[in-house]
Amino acid sequence: MSTAPDRLAIVTGGHARVGEAISRLLAARGWSVLIHARQGAARAHALSQELHGPDSPGIWVADLAEPDAALASFAELLASPRLSGAARPRQIALVHNASIFENDDRDSVTSERWRAHHALHYETPVRLMLALARACPEGQAVVLLDQNVENLHDQFLSYCLSKGAMHAALKRLALSLAPFRVNAVAPGPTLVPATADVAAFEAAAQATPLGGAVDPREVADAVAWLLEAHRVTAQTIFVDAGQHLRQWREPAA
Repeated sequence: MSTAPDRLAIVTGGHARVGEAISRLLAARGWSVLIHARQGAARAHALSQELHGPDSPGIWVADLAEPDAALASFAELLASPRLSGAARPRQIALVHNASIFENDDRDSVTSERWRAHHALHYETPVRLMLALARACPEGQAVVLLDQNVENLHDQFLSYCLSKGAMHAALKRLALSLAPFRVNAVAPGPTLVPATADVAAFEAAAQATPLGGAVDPREVADAVAWLLEAHRVTAQTIFVDAGQHLRQWREPAA
């Protein structure tokens, strides 16, 4: 007979790439992982079943680039029998990993791309945190940023500004929402983006102070540590082989 989970983590984009590594590690550490997907619901469901079997909390399908619709869907999720009332887990964490990575600059930025990046990387996660903090004041959030919040360059303008906005909001949110905790992980070169030249990506990774790309499991380790560090808030852990210490350019096509 299944029982209500003690600790539940809602991992956005938790069915692929770094998100999958986070989901797998948290499940191995005893968290019940509710996997979000925008597309790839079948893959998310299969991973959830693999991780939890009959005790799977299910999945959450929503387009986080549409903040109003995403918030309404999240409110329904929090009010569902599996997350409310006597069945509510003792701890609920939001791990916001979902992201888009598109290159633009001062000459190519469009309003559509600007809105999509800022919705997914800033507005939606902030509004989800506010909703979760109201529903579960003892909960927490860990947001995946990017080492570029400390590394200035002129590429990926919409992406970098949206990640930077979230980074700038971190301390204010942590103060405003306490005892709800808010932290972040800022990865560096991890998995080759679809827009990148593989050889250039590998060269950039080797040029970091620690000389090599980051394993997705190392990012997941940092997320897990923050979730379980009960007296830590408003912190950003850079898991980037020191990449943010040196100015560099993205190996984008």
